[in-house]
Amino acid sequence: MKLRRAQAVACTTLLFSLPFCYGQTAPAPAASDATFRAGAQEVILDVVVRDKKGQRVTDVQPSDLEVYDNGVRRQITSFKLVEGGSTAITAEEKSGSTAVTAAEPERKKHVNPLAQVRLVTLIFNRLDLNSRTLARKASLDLLKNEFPENVFMSVLALDDGVHALQAFTNDRDLLRKAVEHATSGAYTEFISDSKRIEEDMKSQLGPAQAGESLGEQVQGMSDATGGSGGKGPTGDPAGAAMAQMMLNMLLTARSSELAQTGRTAIWGLINIVSQQYTLPGRKSILFFSPGFGIPQGMEEPWKVLISTANRFNVTFYAIDSRGLSTTNLNDDSVSQLKDASSASRANLRKGNGTVTPAMAKAQDMAIESGKANTQNTLADLAQSTGGFLIANTNDFRNDLRKVAEDIETYYQVTYNPQIDKYDGSFRKVEVKSARANLRIQSRAGYFALPSSPGAGGVIVSPFELPLMQALSSKPFPRDFSFASAGLHFRGKDNQPECSVVLDIPLGNLTLTQPKPDLPYEGGLAYVALVRNSKGEVLQKFRGEAPLSATPNQVAALKESHFLYNEHFDLPPGRYTLETAVSDKSGNKISVRKASFLVPPPAPSLEMSSVSIVRNVRDRNDNTSTQDPFLMQTKLVTPTISPEMKKASTAALSFYFVVYPDKSSAMKPKLTMQFSRDGVPLFGGSPELSAPDENGRIQYVATAPADKLEPGNYQVQFFVTQGSETARESVSFSLD
Repeated sequence: MKLRRAQAVACTTLLFSLPFCYGQTAPAPAASDATFRAGAQEVILDVVVRDKKGQRVTDVQPSDLEVYDNGVRRQITSFKLVEGGSTAITAEEKSGSTAVTAAEPERKKHVNPLAQVRLVTLIFNRLDLNSRTLARKASLDLLKNEFPENVFMSVLALDDGVHALQAFTNDRDLLRKAVEHATSGAYTEFISDSKRIEEDMKSQLGPAQAGESLGEQVQGMSDATGGSGGKGPTGDPAGAAMAQMMLNMLLTARSSELAQTGRTAIWGLINIVSQQYTLPGRKSILFFSPGFGIPQGMEEPWKVLISTANRFNVTFYAIDSRGLSTTNLNDDSVSQLKDASSASRANLRKGNGTVTPAMAKAQDMAIESGKANTQNTLADLAQSTGGFLIANTNDFRNDLRKVAEDIETYYQVTYNPQIDKYDGSFRKVEVKSARANLRIQSRAGYFALPSSPGAGGVIVSPFELPLMQALSSKPFPRDFSFASAGLHFRGKDNQPECSVVLDIPLGNLTLTQPKPDLPYEGGLAYVALVRNSKGEVLQKFRGEAPLSATPNQVAALKESHFLYNEHFDLPPGRYTLETAVSDKSGNKISVRKASFLVPPPAPSLEMSSVSIVRNVRDRNDNTSTQDPFLMQTKLVTPTISPEMKKASTAALSFYFVVYPDKSSAMKPKLTMQFSRDGVPLFGGSPELSAPDENGRIQYVATAPADKLEPGNYQVQFFVTQGSETARESVSFSLD
């Protein structure tokens, strides 16, 4: 199965958009154990042990370690030293001994060969020129280490998206080429220019007289002149005003960039980590980055990232690619806090004068100031997942040697957490040494979540817990209405393709206003499972989206819909789509189950499913050329909501694709037939256009809604070509 593309949109009549929403898919489960096996109630930890001099310790016994889960000591049920090309814990190896017996060769016959694989991923995140040089040297030094043949490495770049530069391989030459490519890009071509301009603008302000931050100096200019810029140290009022404007812009952009880079890094890493459950054993990520902050609203995804890494045996080694720095990394935090204080004071003494960006964002700036030391984020990521931070040096060789040792040598420890209730809470894990002078590296903890179909037995996001429980309940809860469906198309090379569409009317969700002057807020989350006729989960889609609207936007938001569309290859057959949606503010959940058919490929005449058109918009750079809803330069947004309001519906449009029989010289003909409450009304036979270069006819049929009385409607579409006939239908209600 090949996943094509996901599309999540909100349709409304006003020009405002929903905040960032997250949608992610999980492929079919692999034949392997996950790190956390809820059914067996086992947690598997990778533990690295060193002495006080930093040297590896390979003679640790089970009695030397103590494992605490949520503060309670748990008994170690299995224990093994893993070295070089040796395997992970076997099903038979539960004695708690590290000794190798004569039965070892026989046990190895029953070990999944994939369990011997060690995965190492090199990720390069937003590197400037100096960072690229240091990261390149460090990575090439790492590749000089002699790793066992069972160590496979890949190379990724992470900026506004995740880019694969080299798939997993143990070919050193391929890895070196990928590293060279990853560290020779031009992500920050304009950074030096921007810094030069910023320094020029600072010169307009002159030196700080009393240790003021840049924001305080800019604010001081505004205080002195009511926002005109003053004369500045050069005596040029116009130049000072322009300098103030430019610096305000740069300060605002810097704050926005901090938030944006944090969001993209966290979501990108979640996507990378969440796919690593498919192989058992230890996985390591070397993350080369100048660091990033955790923006407001991203605290929960940050915990999800750490928990997911810990569940899937993924250890982060964070390398601060800035190298040896002569500045205090807390300077940005102190500066932002000064800026916030200055802006707050300005707010108190401001009359009706100019409001600067700092004054408008004083509270947010105070909160963000505690997150400006981006190296702390790297340290937290590494230490919480059993790795360590490499920073404040231009020579990474000794630290990377330790990373190589961690990859080769570690202990695998298993214990039973004895969880009575999977409530989604975060459970802290500690591994302590009962033996003197041992230094322990292990994971910080995980979320207490039950196993999930279609995700390797693991749920990676806490918001899924109530949704998965709702999908398992009988009868299904139906606290509000929404629609979901599976639609079939022909994809590339005449192969069947499926589109899953979710249509959630936002008017059915709850919005709350924390204070009279603040926006209304709400949110939704969803989980959708595609099951085959045997009940097996083949695809899983999940995501959540916050909702926010000012008082004058609430009415329009209530009239809009959240639409999610995902399309992928699917073998012919009959399938079931199970979807759960939660209204977060209203604490409500609804579940819907729908069946759909994917017909087998055939050279004869065929039609796709018919969908009602919500709107048509211009395609963008992210639109896949294989999207079945792409019509040349336009992209159709489908809806499957069966409920329409006549007062707000001027016309009804229907989208479908006709796949003519290429061997027939006859031209396909279309017939449409409307019926209301089972009574035929009227029909028509509009002419179809000629097939495009792919041999298909994309068609949008439109009917005036003002001629339709309220009721339940069905529209049937018949396409004939010679002796062949293809038919599809769609139903809706009109109030």
